[in-house]
Amino acid sequence: MNPRHQASASRHRPDSPSHRGFTLVEILVVLGVIIALMGIAIPTLRSARLVSLNTLDRSQLRQLGVAHLAYQATNTDYFVDVGLPHGGYGNEAASFAEVLGRYTDDVIMKSPLDDSPHWPSEVGGEGRGVAEDGTGPLRRTSYGMNNYLSRNYSPTVALYGPGHAADRVAKVRRPEQIVCFLHMTGKGDFAVSDHPHIESWDAGDEPWRLASRQVAISAAEGDEVVDALATSNYGMLDGSTTTAYFSDLYESAQRNAFDPTVPLPDSSG
Repeated sequence: MNPRHQASASRHRPDSPSHRGFTLVEILVVLGVIIALMGIAIPTLRSARLVSLNTLDRSQLRQLGVAHLAYQATNTDYFVDVGLPHGGYGNEAASFAEVLGRYTDDVIMKSPLDDSPHWPSEVGGEGRGVAEDGTGPLRRTSYGMNNYLSRNYSPTVALYGPGHAADRVAKVRRPEQIVCFLHMTGKGDFAVSDHPHIESWDAGDEPWRLASRQVAISAAEGDEVVDALATSNYGMLDGSTTTAYFSDLYESAQRNAFDPTVPLPDSSG
């Protein structure tokens, strides 16, 4: 046989190495590498997405704080107030969610970290209210206001009367260290309220657990965490924002960053 014909025939044999397929072992190795890469990439992507959402959330809290400062400038330095007690029925027109909407885009009232089912369907939720049949009040805002700064729901006002409300900056010694806006819990009666009852958090040895029934103490984490180191984003009274552990802001009724009349927690300096 002509050597060139013989070489050509050799190249076209079915069992020639150039026509051999992948072995099962090779396929399993490739699959293993792909799975390992996915195991690295997916948590990284999830973490990056959470960082992005938290950045946007803090931006919205900052815009809310700026709107509040604008409100104070046109209302003889008085703070905005709240109007929706837990359960959601109240004076919506008096709520900061309604009032500050005139000073900023009301889109900022819905946090990118908020997946509460209590939103109306047109806002992106599932259209369910408090009641199982879909009726009842719906969520107006992801955020709540520190009720110690309220003229209507402050525990100080309840004890001593309206004149004792910390409702202006002149009545607050350290506005940059006092929480003004925070995340409300995504489910239950407080999900449709615009303020918590912070005075009730000191009723036991685990204030973070009591607080978690009213506010989203781990909103910044992407998962529900109920302990002293749960992390969330907060808007301070001076318009700044912070991401903090619950324990950095609340230790007890005698030490917290909500009641302007008491010292800060030890961890806050």
